[in-house]
Amino acid sequence: MLNLDFIYENRNMSESEAELCMTNIIDAPDTVKAAFLTALYVKGITPDELSGFSRALRKLSSISINIDKLTDIVGTGGDHKNTINVSTAASILLSLRIKIAKHGNFGITGSHGSADFMKFIGYKFEMTEYDIIKNLNEKNYVYILAPVYNKTFAKFSNVRKKLGIKTVFNILGPLTNPLNPENLVIGAYDDETAETYASVMLKQNKRAFIVSSTMDEISPEAESHVYYVNNAIRKFDLDPLSITGKRINESNIIEKDPVKSFNIIIDAFKNKNKDAASFIALNAAPALVLNGISRDITSAYDLCINDIESGTAYERLRRISNED
Repeated sequence: MLNLDFIYENRNMSESEAELCMTNIIDAPDTVKAAFLTALYVKGITPDELSGFSRALRKLSSISINIDKLTDIVGTGGDHKNTINVSTAASILLSLRIKIAKHGNFGITGSHGSADFMKFIGYKFEMTEYDIIKNLNEKNYVYILAPVYNKTFAKFSNVRKKLGIKTVFNILGPLTNPLNPENLVIGAYDDETAETYASVMLKQNKRAFIVSSTMDEISPEAESHVYYVNNAIRKFDLDPLSITGKRINESNIIEKDPVKSFNIIIDAFKNKNKDAASFIALNAAPALVLNGISRDITSAYDLCINDIESGTAYERLRRISNED
């Protein structure tokens, strides 16, 4: 039974209340959904609520696979920077060393989304559970296209468009991977959202790096704020120059035209665009720390750059794009 008493009582929900509320509101009329989303927007969203909502949405997906030691690297979007799809590129690079379950979607306002890039390289999105497991075992990689495996977001799309405000669904995406990876690297569009994500990761007993900067990823130029979650939350600032040892020309990683942007990624994997390669390696590095492959971000970055310079990263890109 749907209970929206929190609206009238002007109070926060517990994690279990939030999970039940999200589960029950999925098939409610749009007027009820609008009231729900507006109340949350006015009140603000707590980590308990965000955690409960994400648990509900994962349970509502069509996948019921439990695989240990999966990692996802994902950004919220919303920084309007037109940088290359760095989390997607980083996920492919990382699959050389760890199992990646990349969760994403097509671009909402354009053709710059992670799924747009995966479609560009010829990736096959619709898979059975057997196919998903096979890809993870043979290629260390699977791309989970959100609307294929979870129809819930679509049931709110009309209401979200009519409301015209940022709702909880703008930040739920990175938390709703149906494969429920235990390690996450999440890029947030502001520090407040990053801190909320960190609290959710702690509640759900996951290991994570949450980053925010002038973009929803580790900036190659500006200092990034980082929350490291591993049984506790530790915050620190990351100076990219101390990791990469070089200044990156933003014109080599920013491109409004989708096809040109996607080709920048391919050139990076071929080691033809060294600034883009450095940007991708920088954002991939934290995942290697989470998985115990590297002791720190600097040594992880060096491994990632070596994988690009050796040509193995490009071969992995070609293998992942192969549908067999």
